[in-house]
Amino acid sequence: MRRQSIAFWLGKVIIKVSKKTRLRAMKNIANALPELSMQQREEILTRSYQTIVFGVLESFWLSDLENEIDILCDEHTLSLLQNKEGASVASMHMSCYEMAPFALQQLTWPITTLSKIPSYIKSAKNIYDKANIQVINKNSDNYFLKLLQASRNKSVICLHSDHYANDVKINFFNKKTGAPNGAAIISAYSKVPLLLCYPILQKNGRYKVYIETVNANHVKSNKTDIDNATQAIYQRFEEIILQHPNQWYWSYNRWRD
Repeated sequence: MRRQSIAFWLGKVIIKVSKKTRLRAMKNIANALPELSMQQREEILTRSYQTIVFGVLESFWLSDLENEIDILCDEHTLSLLQNKEGASVASMHMSCYEMAPFALQQLTWPITTLSKIPSYIKSAKNIYDKANIQVINKNSDNYFLKLLQASRNKSVICLHSDHYANDVKINFFNKKTGAPNGAAIISAYSKVPLLLCYPILQKNGRYKVYIETVNANHVKSNKTDIDNATQAIYQRFEEIILQHPNQWYWSYNRWRD
């Protein structure tokens, strides 16, 4: 709990002094939740930043958190995850967002994820290695081809899928924006199920990690079906954020004019 107290204090300080980040997050909250008062938006912003900062710190001790998570997954989704052919899993920047591949690793193996590994943190990759998760550096050449190869080798691929990208146009909180379609493409081209995974921090400091089915078969390998699958993922993201607005990272440049 001491680590959480420090993180919550730090998150509150960061959001006060980081004006650009603060303004972007407040604009995003206003776009998504226009019915809220300014005070309510402030409360969501502060709490979400505290939760995210704590989650980032928790990522450095992933392998020590095995007994701090409760995984919620129905039998059908579990059977898809453990089918030995692999799966494509869309995850979100919720609380400790590296908890998603870690939880998946508790249920099946191998797991591959994608991350921007800073060159100045030499031990960053060790975090994944210690948790028995293969990580592909997004800063490397041909990183998506490497993901596809890992998928063809029957690995479960876990991708953060809630940030802005130019891959496909979608509706998100009744506004047009762009989104990455990597999770849907891997499902289509590797012919594996499309799932969704996200962690929620509980008041007692434990995590509930939810794993759900988006497409039990696989996305068809044409643009329309890949676009529709990505929109389906975002529809579910929206529902999750509305249920847990204090746990999502609001500061991405999400809606761009």
